[in-house]
Amino acid sequence: MPKLSVNKLCEYTGAKATRQRQILRDQKFPGPFKGMFYREATEAITACLASSLEDLEPLSRAVRQLEQMPAEKVGTQRRISANLDAIEAFQSMLDEISLDGVTPTLAANSAPLLQFQNVQISVRPEILLTAPGKKTGALIGSIKLHFSRSFCLDGETSGLVSAVLQEWHRTHQPNEGMPSGSMCYVIDVGTKRVWPGVKSTTARMKEVTSQCQNIAALWPTITEKD
Repeated sequence: MPKLSVNKLCEYTGAKATRQRQILRDQKFPGPFKGMFYREATEAITACLASSLEDLEPLSRAVRQLEQMPAEKVGTQRRISANLDAIEAFQSMLDEISLDGVTPTLAANSAPLLQFQNVQISVRPEILLTAPGKKTGALIGSIKLHFSRSFCLDGETSGLVSAVLQEWHRTHQPNEGMPSGSMCYVIDVGTKRVWPGVKSTTARMKEVTSQCQNIAALWPTITEKD
C-alpha cells in the first residue's frame, strides 16, 4: 500500500510529473535507513515548544552536543550543519510563535495513520495543543514542523497540512475535543515562517483525496529503475 508523509504529500501536489514519480519512487524503494535527518533539532525544538517557549535550554544543549559530535564522514558533517542551522533558524523565530491560551504537550513518536483512496498518510504532529472552548468543550490542535529547504511551503500547501492535521484529530481523537483550524498550523523552520491554520477544510480534503487517488493509480507503474 502506498505510504507518504503529509509533507511529502504536499510536495507531490505542487510538483511536475517527473518530480511526482521521483517522490513515489523514493517512497516505494527507500534507500538504507539513516535515521531522522533533523533528529537533534526536532528533539530540541519540540522540548522548547512543550515548555510554552519558557525553557530555551534544550536548544543550547543541542547546539553544544552537535558541536562536540564526531564528524568523520561528509554525510555526518552535513547532517550536523543542517541541525545547527535549523536550531539557529528556530531561535530567530521565537517572537513570531505564540502559545498564549493553549497548553502544548509532546506528541508520541509514533502515531496512527490516515488513509485515503488506499494511500496511507503519516501525519505525526510534533506538538499537541489543547485550549478551553467558549461554547463547546475543549479545543484541540497540533503543530507540524517542516525543515526542508529544497521544498518550501506556501499558503496553499501549508493549508493542506492544516486541513490534514484537523482530519487526523477528528479521526483519531474524537473524544478529546473539537479540532480548531487556528490551532492546527505549521512552523516552517527551513524558511523561518509560521504558517497559520485554516478554517475551511472541505475543498482541501477533496484535493487530498484526489491526489491520493492519482498516487494509488501511479503506484503500480513505479519501478526501481524507472
